Amino acid sequence: MSTRTPAHGSERYLDFTNAQGLCFRMQVEDDPHDACAFTVRVTPLQGHREPDASQPAFSQHALLSALTSRERDVALLIAEGFTNDQIALRLCISLSTVKSHIQNIFAKAHVPNRTALVALLHEAAR
Repeated sequence: MSTRTPAHGSERYLDFTNAQGLCFRMQVEDDPHDACAFTVRVTPLQGHREPDASQPAFSQHALLSALTSRERDVALLIAEGFTNDQIALRLCISLSTVKSHIQNIFAKAHVPNRTALVALLHEAAR
């Protein structure tokens, strides 16, 4: 699985594979007129398949499929290096909501902290 998430603009995307082995691209585009608005597009990638048994049992695509869409947003921002305050501002949610999402992500990913989460996301992206 490959991932590329530049910090700004319409070029932020994440390629992932679902449980059936189909590849998709999730792309986030900011609204230039509203700082709290963005669009998430998921499009299929034709002709791509994830390698089979050589994959670790718990890889990034398994993590992403276990998360809600908002948890995915938070996880991707954590991977980009955003702080909790920055995530709250970026997603227009409260700081306590960000913290709740992060705790849910940690539980689903079976990691103790954001450093381990980022390591998991980056390792699975190779």
